[in-house]
Amino acid sequence: MPINAGFEFQRLEDDLAHAESVSEKIRILQKMLQVGPKHKGAEKLRNGIKKRIVKYKTLLEKEKKAAKGGGRGISIKKEGAAQVVIIGVTNSGKSTVLSKITNAKPLIADYEFTTKIPEMGSMDYEGVVVQVVEIPAIIGDFLEREKGPMFFGIIRHADLIVIMNSSKGDVALVKKELRDAGIRFKGVLVKSTLEPEKIKKKIWSKLGLIYVYTKSIGRGKDHPPVSLKDGSNVRDLARVVHKDFVENFDFAKVWGASAKFDAQTVGFNHILKEGDIIELHLK
Repeated sequence: MPINAGFEFQRLEDDLAHAESVSEKIRILQKMLQVGPKHKGAEKLRNGIKKRIVKYKTLLEKEKKAAKGGGRGISIKKEGAAQVVIIGVTNSGKSTVLSKITNAKPLIADYEFTTKIPEMGSMDYEGVVVQVVEIPAIIGDFLEREKGPMFFGIIRHADLIVIMNSSKGDVALVKKELRDAGIRFKGVLVKSTLEPEKIKKKIWSKLGLIYVYTKSIGRGKDHPPVSLKDGSNVRDLARVVHKDFVENFDFAKVWGASAKFDAQTVGFNHILKEGDIIELHLK
């Protein structure tokens, strides 16, 4: 950090570290050029920022071209409560994990680069469906490979990244390739030998979601449960169920961890916890 860089510049550096999209990174870097020091001693810093802007603009263009003309399987529509990608080097156990935790039946073999295109499956966690996508093996300079930008585009937009923990060296390589593509690693490390339910729980705990149940008056809880962001309240649940539940809401009754007692009467602002059962009452 150069002397006299200023508070705003430091704030932008923090924003850059947490930026999710390439276009957002470009915008922040351009702003850093505007507010950063302009004296001679800062030339190295400014040149570094300019190089990163060029790099990200090139990457953005590559991803756009790949999305337009790369053929079948490029665009993967998000389905379920969240989208998770599994990545790793060749023979790291990606396909094994995918087959363990989803309904997918990918080709599993001892030879390298078995997976040629993204493989997809649905993971059931306590009744909530999560989409899981296995990305073909990551190798050095992956961004420069023909389909590298396309695969990185899928990884970038996922809600969670699972890296196969086959060895320290393999994980380091994958993380470096993510950094080179401007992707912040937000996820977990998983070994292929881990039990399926433990893998599922590890993934779910990192997604930042909870599941709750609704119920009709005089009946038991409904299935499947509803997935919400952790920290959601009754209003958030009502929005998911139906817009009429928001407009005509009177009160709710709650059973579970967030309730002081069974069938506690609460309002819109009551914060829900995982496993709660909520009975919505309308006017």
